[in-house]
Amino acid sequence: MADSMFDGVLMNIVQKAEGIDGFYDAVFSFMRRKTDFYSNPDKARSTVLAQFERHLHAFNEDAVRRDLIKKKQEEHKKKQEEEEKARKEEEITDEEAEKLMNAQKEESSPPTPAPTTEDKKEGEGDESDDGVPPLIGNGLKTDTYSFTQTLSDITINVFIPDGIKAKNLDVIYSQKKLKVGIKGQPPILDGELFSKILADETLWNIETIEGQRTVVITLDKVDKMKWWESVVVGGEKINTKKIEPENSKLSDLDGETRQTVEKMMFDQQQKQKGLPTSDELEKKQKLQNFMDAHPEMDFSKAKFS
Repeated sequence: MADSMFDGVLMNIVQKAEGIDGFYDAVFSFMRRKTDFYSNPDKARSTVLAQFERHLHAFNEDAVRRDLIKKKQEEHKKKQEEEEKARKEEEITDEEAEKLMNAQKEESSPPTPAPTTEDKKEGEGDESDDGVPPLIGNGLKTDTYSFTQTLSDITINVFIPDGIKAKNLDVIYSQKKLKVGIKGQPPILDGELFSKILADETLWNIETIEGQRTVVITLDKVDKMKWWESVVVGGEKINTKKIEPENSKLSDLDGETRQTVEKMMFDQQQKQKGLPTSDELEKKQKLQNFMDAHPEMDFSKAKFS
Protein backbone atom coordinates (compact mmCIF):
# COMPACT_ATOMS: atom_id res chain seq x y z
CA MET A 1 0.00 0.00 0.00
CA ALA A 2 1.40 3.36 -0.95
CA ASP A 3 2.39 5.50 2.02
CA SER A 4 0.63 8.56 0.61
CA MET A 5 -2.68 6.92 -0.28
CA PHE A 6 -4.51 8.16 2.84
CA ASP A 7 -2.52 11.35 3.44
CA GLY A 8 -5.45 13.60 2.62
CA VAL A 9 -7.88 11.79 4.94
CA LEU A 10 -5.39 11.49 7.80
CA MET A 11 -4.31 15.13 7.53
CA ASN A 12 -7.95 16.15 7.72
CA ILE A 13 -8.33 14.10 10.94
CA VAL A 14 -5.20 15.65 12.46
CA GLN A 15 -6.50 19.15 11.73
CA LYS A 16 -9.98 18.46 13.12
CA ALA A 17 -8.57 16.65 16.19
CA GLU A 18 -6.35 19.69 16.83
CA GLY A 19 -3.07 17.82 17.06
CA ILE A 20 -1.42 14.45 17.16
CA ASP A 21 -2.79 13.50 20.59
CA GLY A 22 -6.33 14.07 19.41
CA PHE A 23 -5.53 12.10 16.24
CA TYR A 24 -4.37 9.06 18.22
CA ASP A 25 -7.42 9.34 20.48
CA ALA A 26 -9.71 9.34 17.46
CA VAL A 27 -7.96 6.32 15.86
CA PHE A 28 -7.96 4.15 18.99
CA SER A 29 -11.53 5.22 19.79
CA PHE A 30 -12.54 4.08 16.31
CA MET A 31 -10.77 0.74 16.83
CA ARG A 32 -12.56 0.28 20.18
CA ARG A 33 -16.01 1.17 18.91
CA LYS A 34 -16.01 -0.26 15.40
CA THR A 35 -13.65 -3.29 15.52
CA ASP A 36 -12.67 -6.21 17.73
CA PHE A 37 -9.12 -4.82 17.95
CA TYR A 38 -9.08 -4.93 21.76
CA SER A 39 -10.52 -8.47 22.05
CA ASN A 40 -6.94 -9.78 22.06
CA PRO A 41 -4.96 -7.14 24.01
CA ASP A 42 -1.54 -8.83 23.60
CA LYS A 43 -1.92 -9.07 19.84
CA ALA A 44 -3.20 -5.45 19.65
CA ARG A 45 -0.24 -4.22 21.68
CA SER A 46 2.31 -6.18 19.62
CA THR A 47 0.72 -4.96 16.36
CA VAL A 48 0.98 -1.33 17.45
CA LEU A 49 4.60 -1.76 18.64
CA ALA A 50 5.61 -3.62 15.43
CA GLN A 51 4.22 -0.82 13.25
CA PHE A 52 5.92 1.75 15.46
CA GLU A 53 9.32 0.01 15.12
CA ARG A 54 8.92 -0.45 11.35
CA HIS A 55 8.19 3.22 10.74
CA LEU A 56 10.84 4.35 13.23
CA HIS A 57 13.42 2.40 11.21
CA ALA A 58 12.12 3.94 7.98
CA PHE A 59 12.26 7.40 9.58
CA ASN A 60 15.92 6.89 10.55
CA GLU A 61 16.80 5.70 7.03
CA ASP A 62 15.06 8.74 5.54
CA ALA A 63 17.02 11.00 7.91
CA VAL A 64 20.31 9.42 6.80
CA ARG A 65 19.37 9.88 3.13
CA ARG A 66 18.39 13.50 3.73
CA ASP A 67 21.68 14.19 5.49
CA LEU A 68 23.63 12.50 2.68
CA ILE A 69 21.81 14.48 0.00
CA LYS A 70 22.32 17.71 1.94
CA LYS A 71 26.02 16.95 2.35
CA LYS A 72 26.45 16.24 -1.38
CA GLN A 73 24.60 19.44 -2.26
CA GLU A 74 26.83 21.46 0.06
CA GLU A 75 29.97 19.83 -1.36
CA HIS A 76 28.79 20.51 -4.93
CA LYS A 77 28.00 24.13 -4.07
CA LYS A 78 31.39 24.58 -2.38
CA LYS A 79 33.17 23.07 -5.40
CA GLN A 80 31.32 25.39 -7.77
CA GLU A 81 32.20 28.40 -5.62
CA GLU A 82 35.88 27.38 -5.52
CA GLU A 83 35.97 26.85 -9.30
CA GLU A 84 34.27 30.20 -9.91
CA LYS A 85 36.71 31.93 -7.54
CA ALA A 86 39.70 30.29 -9.26
CA ARG A 87 38.34 31.22 -12.70
CA LYS A 88 37.89 34.86 -11.71
CA GLU A 89 41.39 34.98 -10.23
CA GLU A 90 42.98 33.48 -13.35
CA GLU A 91 40.86 35.13 -16.01
CA ILE A 92 41.98 38.36 -17.56
CA THR A 93 39.51 40.24 -19.71
CA ASP A 94 40.31 41.97 -23.00
CA GLU A 95 39.82 45.33 -21.32
CA GLU A 96 42.20 44.47 -18.48
CA ALA A 97 44.74 43.10 -20.95
CA GLU A 98 44.59 46.28 -23.00
CA LYS A 99 45.13 48.37 -19.86
CA LEU A 100 48.17 46.25 -18.99
CA MET A 101 49.57 46.64 -22.49
CA ASN A 102 49.01 50.41 -22.42
CA ALA A 103 50.64 50.60 -18.98
CA GLN A 104 53.64 48.65 -20.28
CA LYS A 105 53.95 50.99 -23.23
CA GLU A 106 53.80 54.08 -21.02
CA GLU A 107 56.34 52.68 -18.55
CA SER A 108 58.79 51.51 -21.22
CA SER A 109 58.63 54.68 -23.37
CA PRO A 110 59.53 58.14 -22.04
CA PRO A 111 56.76 60.71 -22.44
CA THR A 112 56.96 62.69 -25.67
CA PRO A 113 56.13 66.39 -25.31
CA ALA A 114 53.32 67.59 -27.52
CA PRO A 115 54.65 69.56 -30.52
CA THR A 116 54.05 73.28 -30.48
CA THR A 117 52.69 75.27 -33.38
CA GLU A 118 56.22 76.35 -34.25
CA ASP A 119 57.38 72.73 -34.41
CA LYS A 120 54.83 71.81 -37.10
CA LYS A 121 55.33 72.61 -40.72
CA GLU A 122 52.59 72.99 -43.23
CA GLY A 123 51.41 69.62 -44.59
CA GLU A 124 52.85 67.58 -41.67
CA GLY A 125 49.66 67.35 -39.62
CA ASP A 126 48.97 63.73 -40.58
CA GLU A 127 52.46 62.42 -39.87
CA SER A 128 54.23 61.27 -36.71
CA ASP A 129 57.29 63.01 -35.27
CA ASP A 130 59.69 61.09 -37.51
CA GLY A 131 57.76 62.00 -40.66
CA VAL A 132 56.29 58.48 -41.08
CA PRO A 133 52.48 58.34 -41.52
CA PRO A 134 50.60 56.55 -38.71
CA LEU A 135 50.04 52.84 -39.27
CA ILE A 136 46.65 51.80 -40.62
CA GLY A 137 45.58 48.36 -39.47
CA ASN A 138 49.16 47.67 -38.30
CA GLY A 139 50.31 47.75 -41.93
CA LEU A 140 50.87 50.11 -44.87
CA LYS A 141 49.71 51.00 -48.37
CA THR A 142 51.89 51.22 -51.49
CA ASP A 143 51.02 52.00 -55.08
CA THR A 144 50.51 48.31 -55.92
CA TYR A 145 49.34 46.67 -52.70
CA SER A 146 48.50 47.22 -49.03
CA PHE A 147 48.41 45.02 -45.97
CA THR A 148 46.92 44.93 -42.50
CA GLN A 149 47.62 42.43 -39.72
CA THR A 150 46.82 41.04 -36.31
CA LEU A 151 49.08 38.78 -34.28
CA SER A 152 47.40 35.74 -35.81
CA ASP A 153 47.03 36.64 -39.50
CA ILE A 154 47.85 39.13 -42.24
CA THR A 155 45.58 40.37 -45.04
CA ILE A 156 47.13 41.59 -48.30
CA ASN A 157 45.24 43.66 -50.91
CA VAL A 158 46.88 43.56 -54.36
CA PHE A 159 45.51 46.14 -56.80
CA ILE A 160 44.59 44.92 -60.30
CA PRO A 161 42.91 46.53 -63.37
CA ASP A 162 39.15 46.41 -63.86
CA GLY A 163 37.86 43.42 -65.79
CA ILE A 164 40.47 40.99 -64.49
CA LYS A 165 38.99 37.69 -63.36
CA ALA A 166 40.36 34.85 -61.26
CA LYS A 167 41.28 32.81 -64.33
CA ASN A 168 43.53 35.68 -65.51
CA LEU A 169 45.59 35.62 -62.31
CA ASP A 170 48.62 33.81 -60.99
CA VAL A 171 48.28 33.49 -57.20
CA ILE A 172 50.99 31.10 -56.06
CA TYR A 173 51.94 30.57 -52.42
CA SER A 174 53.78 28.20 -50.11
CA GLN A 175 54.82 28.25 -46.47
CA LYS A 176 57.55 30.81 -47.23
CA LYS A 177 56.81 32.39 -50.63
CA LEU A 178 54.09 34.42 -52.36
CA LYS A 179 53.59 35.45 -55.97
CA VAL A 180 50.64 37.48 -57.25
CA GLY A 181 50.24 38.81 -60.78
CA ILE A 182 48.38 38.75 -64.07
CA LYS A 183 49.22 35.87 -66.38
CA GLY A 184 51.69 36.85 -69.10
CA GLN A 185 52.82 39.97 -67.21
CA PRO A 186 55.51 40.64 -64.57
CA PRO A 187 54.24 39.79 -61.07
CA ILE A 188 52.82 42.60 -58.96
CA LEU A 189 54.07 41.07 -55.72
CA ASP A 190 56.70 38.35 -55.64
CA GLY A 191 59.19 37.21 -53.04
CA GLU A 192 60.01 35.39 -49.84
CA LEU A 193 57.45 36.05 -47.10
CA PHE A 194 58.62 37.91 -44.01
CA SER A 195 57.75 34.87 -41.88
CA LYS A 196 56.27 31.41 -42.34
CA ILE A 197 52.54 30.86 -42.89
CA LEU A 198 50.12 27.94 -42.69
CA ALA A 199 49.82 27.51 -46.45
CA ASP A 200 46.79 25.19 -46.25
CA GLU A 201 44.84 27.91 -44.42
CA THR A 202 45.43 30.56 -47.12
CA LEU A 203 42.33 32.15 -48.66
CA TRP A 204 42.02 34.57 -51.58
CA ASN A 205 39.32 36.16 -53.72
CA ILE A 206 38.66 39.23 -55.87
CA GLU A 207 36.76 42.20 -54.44
CA THR A 208 36.15 45.82 -55.28
CA ILE A 209 37.33 47.98 -52.39
CA GLU A 210 36.75 51.75 -52.55
CA GLY A 211 36.27 51.46 -56.29
CA GLN A 212 39.53 49.54 -56.79
CA ARG A 213 39.60 45.99 -58.18
CA THR A 214 41.59 44.04 -55.59
CA VAL A 215 42.93 40.56 -54.93
CA VAL A 216 42.36 39.98 -51.20
CA ILE A 217 44.69 37.33 -49.70
CA THR A 218 44.52 36.19 -46.06
CA LEU A 219 47.55 34.42 -44.63
CA ASP A 220 47.53 32.56 -41.31
CA LYS A 221 50.78 33.17 -39.41
CA VAL A 222 52.76 30.30 -37.91
CA ASP A 223 54.40 32.53 -35.30
CA LYS A 224 51.46 34.26 -33.68
CA MET A 225 53.70 36.29 -31.38
CA LYS A 226 55.39 38.29 -34.15
CA TRP A 227 54.44 41.46 -36.01
CA TRP A 228 55.52 41.52 -39.67
CA GLU A 229 57.68 44.45 -40.81
CA SER A 230 56.79 43.79 -44.45
CA VAL A 231 54.90 41.34 -46.62
CA VAL A 232 58.01 40.04 -48.41
CA VAL A 233 61.69 40.29 -47.62
CA GLY A 234 63.03 43.49 -49.19
CA GLY A 235 59.57 45.04 -49.48
CA GLU A 236 58.49 48.33 -47.96
CA LYS A 237 58.67 48.15 -44.18
CA ILE A 238 56.77 49.50 -41.22
CA ASN A 239 58.15 50.30 -37.77
CA THR A 240 56.55 47.59 -35.62
CA LYS A 241 57.39 49.63 -32.51
CA LYS A 242 54.64 52.02 -33.61
CA ILE A 243 52.00 49.28 -33.55
CA GLU A 244 49.36 50.04 -30.97
CA PRO A 245 48.78 46.84 -28.91
CA GLU A 246 45.11 47.65 -28.37
CA ASN A 247 44.53 47.29 -32.11
CA SER A 248 45.04 43.55 -31.70
CA LYS A 249 42.20 42.16 -29.56
CA LEU A 250 43.10 39.15 -27.44
CA SER A 251 39.69 37.72 -28.27
CA ASP A 252 40.90 37.34 -31.88
CA LEU A 253 43.59 34.86 -30.78
CA ASP A 254 43.19 31.15 -30.23
CA GLY A 255 43.08 29.94 -26.63
CA GLU A 256 46.69 28.78 -26.37
CA THR A 257 48.12 31.95 -27.94
CA ARG A 258 45.94 34.15 -25.76
CA GLN A 259 47.15 32.38 -22.60
CA THR A 260 50.76 32.86 -23.70
CA VAL A 261 50.24 36.59 -24.35
CA GLU A 262 48.43 37.09 -21.05
CA LYS A 263 51.22 35.27 -19.18
CA MET A 264 53.90 37.41 -20.84
CA MET A 265 52.01 40.59 -20.02
CA PHE A 266 51.47 39.55 -16.39
CA ASP A 267 55.13 38.54 -15.92
CA GLN A 268 56.38 41.81 -17.42
CA GLN A 269 54.17 43.86 -15.13
CA GLN A 270 55.25 41.79 -12.10
CA LYS A 271 58.94 42.33 -12.94
CA GLN A 272 58.41 46.07 -13.29
CA LYS A 273 56.89 46.11 -9.80
CA GLY A 274 59.61 43.88 -8.34
CA LEU A 275 57.07 41.11 -7.72
CA PRO A 276 57.34 37.35 -8.48
CA THR A 277 56.45 36.09 -11.96
CA SER A 278 53.76 33.50 -12.65
CA ASP A 279 56.34 30.68 -12.64
CA GLU A 280 57.73 31.86 -9.31
CA LEU A 281 54.24 32.14 -7.85
CA GLU A 282 53.45 28.61 -9.03
CA LYS A 283 56.62 27.23 -7.40
CA LYS A 284 55.79 29.09 -4.20
CA GLN A 285 52.26 27.67 -4.17
CA LYS A 286 53.52 24.12 -4.75
CA LEU A 287 55.96 24.53 -1.85
CA GLN A 288 53.19 25.87 0.38
CA ASN A 289 50.94 22.93 -0.56
CA PHE A 290 53.74 20.51 0.34
CA MET A 291 54.27 22.23 3.69
CA ASP A 292 50.55 22.15 4.42
CA ALA A 293 50.43 18.44 3.58
CA HIS A 294 53.30 17.69 5.98
CA PRO A 295 52.70 19.68 9.18
CA GLU A 296 54.86 17.20 11.08
CA MET A 297 57.96 18.50 9.28
CA ASP A 298 59.88 21.52 10.59
CA PHE A 299 60.63 24.03 7.80
CA SER A 300 61.64 26.89 10.11
CA LYS A 301 65.36 26.51 9.39
CA ALA A 302 65.04 25.54 5.74
CA LYS A 303 66.46 27.86 3.08
CA PHE A 304 64.64 28.21 -0.21
CA SER A 305 65.99 29.80 -3.36
